[in-house]
Amino acid sequence: MGTAPSARVIVWADPAQLELVRAVAQAAGVDIVGAGSPVKGQSGLLAAGLGCAALDDLRSTLATADADLVWLASAGDFGAGGEQDDSRAVAAATGRNIKIASLEPIPQSALDLQSGGWLTGLPRPADSLRFLGLPRLSRSFREAAEALLAFGPPRMLIIDTWSLREEGSLAARLLGAIDLTLSLMGEPETIDAAFVGPMTGTGLHALPGETFQGLHGDLWAGLRFANGACASIGASNVAGRWNTTATLLSGQGRLRIYDDGFEWIGPDGTRHDQLRIRKEERGEPASASHSVAALADGLRRLLDDTVPDSGPVSMEAILTIGQAALLSARTAQPESPATIRRMMTR
Repeated sequence: MGTAPSARVIVWADPAQLELVRAVAQAAGVDIVGAGSPVKGQSGLLAAGLGCAALDDLRSTLATADADLVWLASAGDFGAGGEQDDSRAVAAATGRNIKIASLEPIPQSALDLQSGGWLTGLPRPADSLRFLGLPRLSRSFREAAEALLAFGPPRMLIIDTWSLREEGSLAARLLGAIDLTLSLMGEPETIDAAFVGPMTGTGLHALPGETFQGLHGDLWAGLRFANGACASIGASNVAGRWNTTATLLSGQGRLRIYDDGFEWIGPDGTRHDQLRIRKEERGEPASASHSVAALADGLRRLLDDTVPDSGPVSMEAILTIGQAALLSARTAQPESPATIRRMMTR
């Protein structure tokens, strides 16, 4: 599998993401032909650092730019609010066969999904977006596909997902964790969550907002399912470096999937299967980070026409579960995704 050298990418990023974007582009073998930033007045600085043209307006870029893919490493306020300009811009890009890959959830709330035009038209703008950094689509999970099938439905799932702030917001980490939970266990009945802001000191209790926009810090969530199964998510984007681990328990033992491999331990303690993906096997230098490897892998696969499309994620389910977690963190009580879904239909 390889990416054509002529693949042309436009990136929208925070200036603090410059080194990450440069490293991912190099690892993926893509040519960045334009760059802009959601931070006012910083598009020129970002573009100069990447050696490409500076772009000032994301909506106009999506509607008119000439590229193979637009990568939203930072979304800013794109997808926030009930206006439909953003979903129309996505539809315009899709109509010109431009792919859109985002590191962040778009739109940024369940209510915006409903009112912002993301679920109207064919194809629906929400279904045209693809997301980078999802654990479910990582190489480790692809390699563990047969083991997951043999392992059977888990009765317990524990997901730890960590990163630096420039590797994505807390919302980005939750997007991947919730998407993975849905694929393995379905939608939970209730969520009990707690949030800690990145600058919280002793005696201070930070509360998250009502949407994913501008979400940074740490979040823990305990999930209960109708069949008696349970899951927990520990997520942070101020945790030092990118690491994702999923641990599953079933009658077949314990299956642990991490950034560069997996291990299956049977109920009697014997090792059934294991894999460690060495960096040299991926053609990466020893210093390559897990974040660069994961994001470059996602870009390469999106731009490789021989790789089947992974399809859209279930943004309605992800956003209702995510907002239920944020609501629980504010109320200090278990909440249900059904509560958020009812709000969407009012």
